[in-house]
Amino acid sequence: MANTTVIALNNVTKLFGKVTGVKDISLTVQKGEIFGFLGPNGSGKTTTIRLLLDLLRPDNGTIEVFGKPLNKNSLEIRHKCGYLPGNFNAYGNLTGLQFLGFLNHFRKDSQPAIDDLRGRLGITEYDLKRKIKYLSHGTAQKLGIMQAFWRYPQLLILDEPTIGLDPLMQNVFYELLNEYQERGITIFLSSHNLSEVERICHKVAIIRKGEIIKTELISNLKKMLNRKLFLTLKHPLEFLELQNTKFIRKQGLKFEFEFSGSVEALLSQLSDLPVADVVLPEPDLQEIFMNYYNGKSEQ
Repeated sequence: MANTTVIALNNVTKLFGKVTGVKDISLTVQKGEIFGFLGPNGSGKTTTIRLLLDLLRPDNGTIEVFGKPLNKNSLEIRHKCGYLPGNFNAYGNLTGLQFLGFLNHFRKDSQPAIDDLRGRLGITEYDLKRKIKYLSHGTAQKLGIMQAFWRYPQLLILDEPTIGLDPLMQNVFYELLNEYQERGITIFLSSHNLSEVERICHKVAIIRKGEIIKTELISNLKKMLNRKLFLTLKHPLEFLELQNTKFIRKQGLKFEFEFSGSVEALLSQLSDLPVADVVLPEPDLQEIFMNYYNGKSEQ
């Protein structure tokens, strides 16, 4: 499938008086991607999402969604989107059924397939008949997921979607994401949950203090980052030096290095040594994130 750009932000800046929400951010999201937008609270994630939905207007820069300028095609574009806001909060005096019916009336869609989502998310008929203000946080979040997903939108925009969900329900949510992606639906997911982003996203943008500091495939980020190398020898060596490594520490016959470069070249070097054990763990997203967020890596 040829790449089709669904989201394009070009040098977007949003100011709140003297406070910068986001500064000169640019990113593109292709059709069918699960794109992770990663950063801690207050970094500009939610501001970016509100700009994408035309709930806020940029002070500088342009935004296109589905290849069209957002500011001139706002209603048409939003009709194709499903949105789950952070800290989802619906009309508390409506029941779940009343709320879903209210949304469906304004969307003017055919009756969406509620039952499948309701069953998979573990929402009971009793839950839907209760006023939303009496629902637990987890159940209210599942209602929010249902209203975002039920129409098979072309673009899903999700802001911290798994807050309040237990681990089993998180797995159900991840399964839904994969199924929707297989349908060609594009997913833009904001999160500060590193393990979640690593598990489900293919590409990630890291935002810090309103500025995007890196956009890359997660697999490429792992290749760029220096890795740890743990080496155990069978017997002592008078001298041990490995190319493309930095010595960290030694305890007896156990060595720790920081390694960059070709794994094949490293294994070639190790083949001539009395190696008892070697461990070269894959860096996880936590390590990658901290490297970029602490300014240890260049763009």
